Amino acid sequence: MIKVSDITGKPVISIADARNPGYVAGVWLDGKLLFAKTVEILCDEDEMPERAFAPFRSVSWGEDAAILKSQSAVTEINSPSAVIMPLNLRCYNTDGKFLGCVRDVEIDGSAVKRILCDDKTLAPEKLVSASADTLIFNDTDKPFKLPKVTKQNKTHKKSVEKTEPPAAHAPILAPEQNISAPQKQSSTVQTPVIPQSVTVTHTPGLPTKDYSFLMGKPVHSPIVSQGRVLIPSGVVVDERVIEYARRENKLVQLALQAY
Repeated sequence: MIKVSDITGKPVISIADARNPGYVAGVWLDGKLLFAKTVEILCDEDEMPERAFAPFRSVSWGEDAAILKSQSAVTEINSPSAVIMPLNLRCYNTDGKFLGCVRDVEIDGSAVKRILCDDKTLAPEKLVSASADTLIFNDTDKPFKLPKVTKQNKTHKKSVEKTEPPAAHAPILAPEQNISAPQKQSSTVQTPVIPQSVTVTHTPGLPTKDYSFLMGKPVHSPIVSQGRVLIPSGVVVDERVIEYARRENKLVQLALQAY
């Protein structure tokens, strides 16, 4: 049995070639919170992607490091499959009572055993529905039937399509969806879609990596350098925080503490 909090921040070591693709930043679960699907890896080395993913089943958990079967298991490819990073999501029961936010997840093998909230410990089987920021659980022993989502009237939908003006900009597509980009091989790794880029100033001549996926996330532990607190806990990440962390060479540490 492991906790996500215990493995976050561990270095990832590829046992096949002794390479270090980065550090564990979190674990993504399937849409029903029943299984751990993907390990998120962060790295600040220029030759490595700053944010990559590996199948949870390809990683074993040692005392001091996460052992990866092969560097080839790490990929940047995104998948449209629904996955959830549950940490810090708000939880309610079916009566609308706030149960707190998710603070940790216990996993046995790849099966999720318990969701640890502020005020309650919940079984993943009690999940009723989930979104990008909220989880709803049936925390009673009574059966609960999820209401059906009302489908939009087709006639109304057609009229809306005719009256709505065309979009001013074309939709932003994921790399594998861009028709002008070469086709990539399909991957079984389930990973979240990377957000749009954040424009951040940087030293001329040095590569800039995109840490915009941290936008809006709270910092749970202070970022410290030589005894000096650079970014205190409780701060919500924005462009200024990302730029400051970049100048202080603390982007990976910020990414490990903001979720």
